[in-house]
Amino acid sequence: MSAPQGKLSLTTKFVYGLGDWPTVAALTARSFFWLLFLTEIVGIPIGVAGTVVAIGRIWDAINDPVVGMISDRLQSRFGRRRPFFLIGALPLGVSFFLTFYDPGLNSTLAYTLYYIGVFFIFDLSFTIINVPYSALTAELTHDYDERSSLAGWRMSMAMTATLVTAAAFQPLAESVFSPWFGASPNAGGYAVAAAIWGSLMVIVPLILFAVIREPDSEPDDEPINLLKTFREVFQNQSFKWGAIIYLLTFTAVDIIAAIFVFFVLYAIGFPDGQGIGSIVLGMVLLSAFLCMPVVVRLSQRFGKKKTYIYCMAGWSVTMVVIGFLPTGTALVPMLVAAAVAGIGYSAANAIPWAIVADVIEEDEWNTGKRREGIYAGYLVFFRKFAAGFAVAIVTWTLGALGFDNAEKSAESIQALRIFIGIVPAILLAFAMWAASKYPLTREAHAELRQRLEKRREEQGRLATNSAD
Repeated sequence: MSAPQGKLSLTTKFVYGLGDWPTVAALTARSFFWLLFLTEIVGIPIGVAGTVVAIGRIWDAINDPVVGMISDRLQSRFGRRRPFFLIGALPLGVSFFLTFYDPGLNSTLAYTLYYIGVFFIFDLSFTIINVPYSALTAELTHDYDERSSLAGWRMSMAMTATLVTAAAFQPLAESVFSPWFGASPNAGGYAVAAAIWGSLMVIVPLILFAVIREPDSEPDDEPINLLKTFREVFQNQSFKWGAIIYLLTFTAVDIIAAIFVFFVLYAIGFPDGQGIGSIVLGMVLLSAFLCMPVVVRLSQRFGKKKTYIYCMAGWSVTMVVIGFLPTGTALVPMLVAAAVAGIGYSAANAIPWAIVADVIEEDEWNTGKRREGIYAGYLVFFRKFAAGFAVAIVTWTLGALGFDNAEKSAESIQALRIFIGIVPAILLAFAMWAASKYPLTREAHAELRQRLEKRREEQGRLATNSAD
């Protein structure tokens, strides 16, 4: 593998990108289909299901910075990040299976406690893999444009995992596997699908562990101090703006993901809504996958900030239009709107990660340390904490407006439209404002890297003279 300052090999980019498969596939199935599974298959009220998600997300948010700090300090012959892939692989696969397993309990409270417990185990396993993995974006290369390329590879593989999961998980669970257990759909079909996906979630981290080699780096030797680290992280001005961009963008993404299938099924009202929902969702993700190389090239040509702002402006308008498509909209116009939405969805997933990777050099300038893990941990912390509350508010609102009724109320359908169109547009408008304030352009980042290289050279000369 090339040095961090140079170009990365195609193999490194491919395997690194592949490493996002298990966590993204798990997140896709859980984001798009778990609420559907809990409400339509298990029979939990939507507000209770949203509470399960919120509690699990808040717990998971708390452990993200801790795992990040541990990975920054880990000293092993395998590096700082790779051992976590080995540790988290099996628990991630098993706990994912358990999230889509119906244990046949006899009360809503028992189901709530079971799924909260499983969620805790799943999200801890998810964090053990995802935070160290995310830290590698800034660690594998220090080059501004090469990071855009690496983020593009990562998100292209992520989009592939998302596309395959979104298009195949529910149809396989309901149409292929459920008939094995009686009337379709049923919990048995979902359990079989979850077992297949869970197996892949064990295999891929092991491949990542075997192939990727980390650049040499000095572990952080300071004791873990959450309060001190928090203050230091937020003294990084670029990170403040980058975190706002990331937080608002992915909150919008998570809200859309949580209710999109419900929106297609009940607001648009296709006759076979769930099957059509997977098709429409697949079009969004296929478009996002195909547009990923274009987004990367635009970022390299015009800079990450400008590309993000233009793409999010287009995506905001598209989601408002989709949110207020009339009931009974034909499939073809819906697919066209989904394809356009995919362009913005692609940029929303790729650019924020590439933006915040650049703040590591600013932190190194301020502290003299490379702490990719803690920054990745705090980013995931913010996303999960905010998304947990956002999804809970959405589901509580839908439940209060009569979504749990056999005949969905008009008020709950109108709320679905607002949550798909208006709310994400507002969040993205604030994210674009934050992007306009983000200070690390390509030129500023290049200047920062030059200053760091000069300081490293001076420190090297001092160390040599001292040794002599």
